[in-house]
Amino acid sequence: MKPKALVVTGYGINCDEETTFALKLAGADSEIVHINDLTENKKWLKQSQILVFPGGFSYGDDTGSGKGLANKIRNNLFSEIKEFINEGKLVIGICNGFQVLVNLGLLPATDKRCGQKEAALIHNDSVRFQCRWVKLKAESKKCIFTAGLDEIDIPVAHGEGKFYAPEAVLKKLEKTGQIVFRYVKENGERADGQFPANPNGSLEDIAGICDESGRVLGLMPHPERAIFWLNHPDYQALKEKSEREGKVVPEIYPPALKIFENAVNYFDKASVDKSTYKESGVDIELGDVCSKIFYEAAKKTWENRKGKIGEIVTLFDDFSGIRMVDVSRLPKGSFMCLGFDGVGTKVEVAERRGKHETVAYDLLAMVCDDAVVRGGEPVIVGSVLDVKSLQGPQDADFIKQIAAGYVDAAKEAGVVVINGELAELGARVKGFGDFNYNWGAGLVWFARKDRLLTGREIKVEDKIVALKEDGFRSNGLSLVRKILIKNLGENWHTNKKLTEEVLAPSRIYSRAICRLNGGFSEEPKVTIHGVVHITGGGIPGKLGRTLKISGFGARLDNLYDPCPLMLKLQKIGNVEDLEAYKTWNMGQGMLVVTPEAERTVKLLAKSGIESKIAGEITEEPGIEVRNK
Repeated sequence: MKPKALVVTGYGINCDEETTFALKLAGADSEIVHINDLTENKKWLKQSQILVFPGGFSYGDDTGSGKGLANKIRNNLFSEIKEFINEGKLVIGICNGFQVLVNLGLLPATDKRCGQKEAALIHNDSVRFQCRWVKLKAESKKCIFTAGLDEIDIPVAHGEGKFYAPEAVLKKLEKTGQIVFRYVKENGERADGQFPANPNGSLEDIAGICDESGRVLGLMPHPERAIFWLNHPDYQALKEKSEREGKVVPEIYPPALKIFENAVNYFDKASVDKSTYKESGVDIELGDVCSKIFYEAAKKTWENRKGKIGEIVTLFDDFSGIRMVDVSRLPKGSFMCLGFDGVGTKVEVAERRGKHETVAYDLLAMVCDDAVVRGGEPVIVGSVLDVKSLQGPQDADFIKQIAAGYVDAAKEAGVVVINGELAELGARVKGFGDFNYNWGAGLVWFARKDRLLTGREIKVEDKIVALKEDGFRSNGLSLVRKILIKNLGENWHTNKKLTEEVLAPSRIYSRAICRLNGGFSEEPKVTIHGVVHITGGGIPGKLGRTLKISGFGARLDNLYDPCPLMLKLQKIGNVEDLEAYKTWNMGQGMLVVTPEAERTVKLLAKSGIESKIAGEITEEPGIEVRNK
């Protein structure tokens, strides 16, 4: 079945006919639709696979090239076009259409900043309308439209075609392979800004760019005007030469048509049959690649339990193979338990930042630090990473980031990752930007019966040691995001420093605690009567649960201060102290109840964890927190 292409027309657009002709010649079922009709019939986008914004002077370019049409789209069709792109479909903007895509922030959309304007197409350096043929070099390996292209002769016709972007954005485009076409000289060398090879003065000789997926392309030159050799300025010379050699000049100029053919071939019948599952949001081949990435990451963690309980035994080396643990020699009184937890909404912060290396610290902190609360030693982790879809190399890079963090976090926790399951769930998973996921884990922990912590061990006048935490861990992030959106707007994450502070990885305390109490197989170095993991419910909820059986209370008069951002959000969000202490950790990620507080603090320091005596257990019930 032919892919359906919609070529958008409107007031001042004058390249719709030839663009539609080129698409039909390439094999598409192409139709011209007026922008007003499209806004009234948004369902047409659902029924189409290729969306084209052709050249012209939309709305007379009276407010700047492409701005009028971009504003109309932003107010009427923006979310639908974003969804169109997220469904794996193709978008191309030519000349004025390129200007529209840039004004909408659909290009370049670095770091998933879709909708944020990062570049501009401004007046030519010549301050004149340029209508001439130029030579382009195709450079991007990720762009769908340019597969198999090298150099192409092509016409330009514009007055505002100079590509401009801040240096940081230019470097990002270079790094991510988003520069699709550059202007070059006749000998194929970079134009280096020299006129007329570079007809407008574009920075870095950029003639066209794509988004990170490679499925959205914008270019100033007009491939639809170069379909036939007859249009080429050297046609007469080429024709004369060919006739003398007894040859015939072909009718079609292949490089120009190939841009449209590549779009059609992306949706050809073989591709559709092969990727029916992919079109629903699941790319089997890329999924296998990413599963292998997770498996290789898991293997690197197996050294963490070498010679200890939890040492991995494998029958054969394959990501679909069996991994086991030998438990045949466990002593009497050995207990095993399972715990489950997830990262929660903190993943949205990673999605906004486009940075995923630290998320595994949050995941393992949640499951491993819960285990030591009952006197267990975390041993084996298994997880399921549910992603919306895997669309290309950029998403594979994100998976590599997640996997690298998994290895580092597992080492800090002293656990092995027995598997790293990955599933594509399509529309069942939502979030910010194109790469969305949820991540949960199960943990197997072992304990000795005589070392279990039940709450009955706690005694009056036991000291409470607070372990410092510099971030939010993985709790209370919904309140954080609510305050930031209310006070800074939906795009609060564009403040990189702020986003980094919110994304700060959770400290993993479990290994240090096991060094104190001996874990499963070592001798204790200090007496511990209770461990409190400060997560949802904060100090009142978690410490209260620990003290419930004993009926005792606690006085906390020397806690760590909350991190500066926590205090700032409490102020601008008008969050009362009690609510803050019930929602966030307020500066301490864990509390240890012990009669040997000073020794505990010294031993924790040897594990690289800052701690201090924060209070004591009282006979009177109730928790008293004296903040500063």
